[in-house]
Amino acid sequence: MYEDFYAMQEKPFDLLPDPDFLYMSAGHDSAYTHLKYAIHENKGFVVISGEIGCGKTTLINYLLRQLPEDLLIGVISQTDVNPELFFKLICRKFELAHEGLDKGEMIALFQDFLLTSHLEKKRVTLIIDEAQNLPDRTIEEIRMLSNLEAEKEHLVQIILVGQPELRQKLRQPHLEQFIQRVTVHYHLDKLSENEIKEYIRHRLHVAGCPTYATLFEESAYALIWDASQGIPRMINYICDMALVHGYADGLTTIDENIIEAVLASRQESTLFSNTYQETTTATNSITSQNDIATAPDIVDLTSRVSIMENMITSLNSQLNELLSTRNVRDKLMLEIFTSLQESLKSRKQIAISYQKLNNRYRELQEVGKKDEKN
Repeated sequence: MYEDFYAMQEKPFDLLPDPDFLYMSAGHDSAYTHLKYAIHENKGFVVISGEIGCGKTTLINYLLRQLPEDLLIGVISQTDVNPELFFKLICRKFELAHEGLDKGEMIALFQDFLLTSHLEKKRVTLIIDEAQNLPDRTIEEIRMLSNLEAEKEHLVQIILVGQPELRQKLRQPHLEQFIQRVTVHYHLDKLSENEIKEYIRHRLHVAGCPTYATLFEESAYALIWDASQGIPRMINYICDMALVHGYADGLTTIDENIIEAVLASRQESTLFSNTYQETTTATNSITSQNDIATAPDIVDLTSRVSIMENMITSLNSQLNELLSTRNVRDKLMLEIFTSLQESLKSRKQIAISYQKLNNRYRELQEVGKKDEKN
């Protein structure tokens, strides 16, 4: 839509977890270092947590590109599943023939696969994204996988990636044995205020924007920080809408007025009214607290709002395309309606004719009965 106007090769602020656009903030670099260390040293359980929309999945996708070829990797993101379905997902990811097997048989099949891989000098890593949705029973089954060990090393390495509530879930007393087996943990935080500018310029540069360093004016960055609170997904939404506004107005730079227009448009929506103000206030109120119990709900709300707004924008574009063919569609609907009317009229005439014939038939029957009596 605006790519040609700003001479870009692609959209810079899509919400998809594209590793090409990964910005290595201080937090992302540290998380990546922890992951590389854990994989290189074949640590058993690894937990990477982070706020919603902070780029965890993007980081994982980037990591997958850097891993050695002798590493067999399975990634599972459908996590709200019972233990049996979970092991079915594992078997599918590693292409193991599991049809008709029960849970115990699938575990035995996976164990044989791990032993064979170990003999072939291949390591197996299982990455579980959105791990905060795992039921407790499934987490316990995952813990039991850690019992599948060779003499001096783990047969399978398991990396759990999830939102902050994953940490809360794992702190439950009945999951203490699981926590004891976690050897590496890192929490990925939001971007700092100083990283906002570089993040935006980085994505513009990757998208091929020739004016990536000057497209957004200095005055715009502070407003984007205030509105997003450093959540990359929110930054993407605001910047994408700002470019839409800039393109519509024929502006070659994005200043604070455009950012204010984007935020005002967001506030004016009856669906999203007060969302930003309430979320920002709530988020600021918890940043000085050590307990993060309420943070996930607040950030989750922000993320969901961002996703919904992006969906609405997409639907609005589709609606405009449909409206452009409204005359053709309306003509077709009129023809269908007319045809239905004619069909109903025809059915009505048939029903009337049938009723008349039926009445005449009964009259003839009565006459016949009278003749027989006489």
